[in-house]
Amino acid sequence: MKDKGEYHSVEFSVEGLPVAYQFRLWNNNSKEMSILVREDSAILPRLKVGDRLKMEYYPTDPRRPKVGRETAITEIARDKQGKYNGHTVVGLEIL
Repeated sequence: MKDKGEYHSVEFSVEGLPVAYQFRLWNNNSKEMSILVREDSAILPRLKVGDRLKMEYYPTDPRRPKVGRETAITEIARDKQGKYNGHTVVGLEIL
């Protein structure tokens, strides 16, 4: 990613689930990005640190097309008492 805020959301699917999931990107810069996944989401148990997934990134400028990028999951951290209680922070890195 070139600029902070270049993309606002990401969409991807995983094997075994019939739908694609779309998430807003957080900490959107070239070194760290993350998404928030509800703890009861069907996709969460299928995500593992080190997974590489093809993800579609939606730019902040709606005139630009979405971009497919291979992405690694770098972290999965539950937030039990903090700001995102009930969610899990999933770290992403575009490869």
